[in-house]
Amino acid sequence: MVMPETGRRATSQHLHFTFDDLLKVRIGDEVLPHVETYFALRSLSVPPNAALSDWRALVRPGLGPLLGLLKQLGQWLPSPSALMGLTLGGAHETRAAQLRTGAPGEQLREALNTFWQIGLEPYWRQITAHVRRCQQELRERLAHGGVEDLLSHLPGGSSWQQPVLRLPDERGGEVRLSGHGLRLASSLFHQQRGRRVLELGHGRGQATLYLPAPLSEEDAPTLWGAAAGGERSLAALIGAGRARVLQALTEPRTTGELAQLAGISGPGASQHTAVLRKAGLITTRRERNMAWHELTPLGRAMLTNLEGGAADRRPATVSLLPVPAC
Repeated sequence: MVMPETGRRATSQHLHFTFDDLLKVRIGDEVLPHVETYFALRSLSVPPNAALSDWRALVRPGLGPLLGLLKQLGQWLPSPSALMGLTLGGAHETRAAQLRTGAPGEQLREALNTFWQIGLEPYWRQITAHVRRCQQELRERLAHGGVEDLLSHLPGGSSWQQPVLRLPDERGGEVRLSGHGLRLASSLFHQQRGRRVLELGHGRGQATLYLPAPLSEEDAPTLWGAAAGGERSLAALIGAGRARVLQALTEPRTTGELAQLAGISGPGASQHTAVLRKAGLITTRRERNMAWHELTPLGRAMLTNLEGGAADRRPATVSLLPVPAC
């Protein structure tokens, strides 16, 4: 069994390999719904990642009042296996989640199922294809450069100095793999730096290290736009930055207010409003030294189509999110 050592405080987690461990490094070949759901939940409560901003813009309107509960779960759940246990009605995971959130188990499972159906199921084919491409790149590096070359170039930040792999993690700690090896698994939603997830093996099982499946800001609109159906993806049509500006116009706002709400600079907001105005999606009026921006009927219809589409995907009945047997 893999056992952590807790006597040392550190800002990185140290994985100690034996020769047998190096021979038993494996790369996962599946994309598991409960793993992607776990990291997608975590991404709801951290600062926006540029590569996931389009996804967040598409998904958050449909979550409505469930968003707060889902963010609580994302902050608390310690691992994908804990989420799987909660989803399957495990007594230990359910009690722990109830204590953390104050919500009954059935409400928690219904919220997770809704999140799956709105946030992941419509995009599952694209998510799977992207993660498998990243896993194939890892396999090619392992085949051509060997295991030490692979460990020296893991995505997400790490350093390899035989026999120790150092992972950035604020919790720190020492883990000895003890001859059981290591399984590497990729996740599209695991984009947060400074926090790595290592699931320890039980019995003679391998430990699993979850790695980011890197998604560039440039590729993201294509992925989410293709998944959602291009007509419903604002970001695919007009770009992530302009989509955030448009969605901030729930009421007339100044350029400074738009910049703050969209998380961009003042000059950037001015550039985006100029493009949106030229496209007929907003109007601009000036009062003294301030510019006020407002949606046109076309712009409002585009936003209504986006948010209505997300709401339409909310399931009428609850069916458990798919979790493969382990």
